[in-house]
Amino acid sequence: MAKLVLLCVLAIFCLILPSDAAMYVVGGTSGWDISTDIDSWASDKIFNVGDVLLFQYSSYHNVIEVTKQGFETCNTTDTLRTFFSNGNTTVTLSKAGSRYFVCGSKLHCLGGMKLRVNVKEDQTSSTVAAPEAQPGATLPRTSSKTSNPSTVILPTSNGYIVGGIESLIIAFLCLTTTMLILFQTGK
Repeated sequence: MAKLVLLCVLAIFCLILPSDAAMYVVGGTSGWDISTDIDSWASDKIFNVGDVLLFQYSSYHNVIEVTKQGFETCNTTDTLRTFFSNGNTTVTLSKAGSRYFVCGSKLHCLGGMKLRVNVKEDQTSSTVAAPEAQPGATLPRTSSKTSNPSTVILPTSNGYIVGGIESLIIAFLCLTTTMLILFQTGK
């Protein structure tokens, strides 16, 4: 019995489906903060359909999705979507086009705490390799303004999506197989 369970667990881990989707921590190690140069952080990123933005921020901030005009004027009253102010907000980029995000504090938005994302169609046939480390390069210091400075999540450029319907199907098939084997052996 224990061997079958171990076999099922190993099968689930071996069959995790690869994906070109990436998770980006907005602002890098500094996070979604007034001290972060969001424009510089986003300037070299290519966002595709299916990518995920992770906003990490302190209790003084939040994330609001606005129109292009709301983005340009920092109008936080006419919003498309307001995300909870829990310090960790994920946004899946589900369709191509421009998306605009700002901090709900107008002064923070005017100070540069806003993000424009141009989402491109998913290019599933091509993959992008992770960038290579440069000799002597160091990671930037984390912001002292985060609500949980001990938690730092580094962005990924290409990886695996763990979870979703594919993993549920695989887990269901493994469980069904295990149950059939157990019933056949009479145990």
